[in-house]
Amino acid sequence: MEDGYGSRKRNTAAFTFLAWSSFALALLGMFIGIINLEQLLSVKGYYAVTALFLTMSSFVLQKTVRDNNDDELLQPVDTKLENKFEEL
Repeated sequence: MEDGYGSRKRNTAAFTFLAWSSFALALLGMFIGIINLEQLLSVKGYYAVTALFLTMSSFVLQKTVRDNNDDELLQPVDTKLENKFEEL
């Protein structure tokens, strides 16, 4: 499958849909569990805020790891070797 730039797309539309729908269902299930929790509203609020923070930080971590990996792949081989010697 071409993306218009001469390279293959990594994921099909069906796989992308599966990934987003499973994410949405997991998030919905977590919040349904929090709503049905028999605790004080402050406890439910704490769980909800920490769940949102975990979700947001997961996206940021995934993007950072992917970007760092892409940067390493784009870096010339000679520069990679020079960086290794500098670390020693």
